[in-house]
Amino acid sequence: MAEKKVILKKGKERSLELNRHPWIFSGAIDSFSGDIQPGDMAFVYNSQGQFLAQAYFQLENSLSGRVLSFDQRPVQEIIREKIQKAWKLRFSMIDMSHTTCFRLINAEEDGLPGLIVDYYDKVLVLQISTSGMQQLSRTVVNILVEEIKPRCIYEKSTSRARTQEGLLPQEGLLYGEEVTEQIVLENGIPFAVSIVDGQKTGFFLDQKEMRRRIGELSKGRKVLNCFSYSGGFSLYALHGGATHVTSVDICSKASALCQKNSDMGKFSKESHTVCQEDVFSFLQRESMNSYDLIILDPPAFAKKRQEVEAATHGYRKINQAVLETCKPGTILLTCSCSYFMDMSLFQQVLFQAASGAKREVKILSKHIQSLDHPVSLYHPEGEYLKSLLLWVE
Repeated sequence: MAEKKVILKKGKERSLELNRHPWIFSGAIDSFSGDIQPGDMAFVYNSQGQFLAQAYFQLENSLSGRVLSFDQRPVQEIIREKIQKAWKLRFSMIDMSHTTCFRLINAEEDGLPGLIVDYYDKVLVLQISTSGMQQLSRTVVNILVEEIKPRCIYEKSTSRARTQEGLLPQEGLLYGEEVTEQIVLENGIPFAVSIVDGQKTGFFLDQKEMRRRIGELSKGRKVLNCFSYSGGFSLYALHGGATHVTSVDICSKASALCQKNSDMGKFSKESHTVCQEDVFSFLQRESMNSYDLIILDPPAFAKKRQEVEAATHGYRKINQAVLETCKPGTILLTCSCSYFMDMSLFQQVLFQAASGAKREVKILSKHIQSLDHPVSLYHPEGEYLKSLLLWVE
């Protein structure tokens, strides 16, 4: 079989050769040889014929190639080594007697583009977003079984990114016994994670350190957690000594899971109110002046670049609604997980919200990255989550 090759245009090799960036755009490609089908691996060369990388390709897309390796070793060997390194990093950084849930594979940041693997106490939940990683999925699963020895592996590949890759949503058990719900610890706090029915992979692991910060700030304060999902921030606040927590989410399954986690922590309904309601409606009818600490952690308002303008309106509206009626001395944690909205734009939106509300607002701190969500220096695009901890005067 003829080797599949992709040749880059002269001057376009810098991104790979010097910057070691894992993406290859269509405009950088001069030619290719071999029958390269969506997701196929190919060797990448510069215009002088020098080897640069191994990557898989979806030539119909603007983002045409994703680098798996800058050497020519067998793909299975490369994947095994990267999974081993990812596990070693987490094992060396996380106290697994107090935290039994974390991100094991963080896509490009762990050198495996298109692959997310989250660990929930020996239950692995896998997300695949690209055609290339879809082709490699059986290899990935086999190596995860051999290296991690999980109880089961469940796939939840339902992201919108799959549509651009020509992939349909895919969900179901890939290995082991079926586990629909798993009890885990995060910083010593127990949570029930809905593997099958939960959002994303079941729990928003990327907010681990910000939840810890909220726990530290909650003592003696009345807390409002908007878009509460399964109650992550709420439980930290309650364990941290909040006088009362109100959790608001429109989803009935999320609210039920939030209540279950509260019950597991033995918190009474007098100390924790779970409210199933649209957050925008809640903020319109409820004054914020009775709360001391407020959390706004909405789902991504911009899932495509074309949605950024509408998203900025949504973020401004929701933050201004809080700022207009909250009392002086309120702490506000406000977040955005919209990939296409960077920190500079997010901060500008918050400036507009504060100006519209005519409030003096100070930044106390910015997002604290969880150690299980590393960002490669060669791929700064991986830093998608933004949080600002604000003091409102």
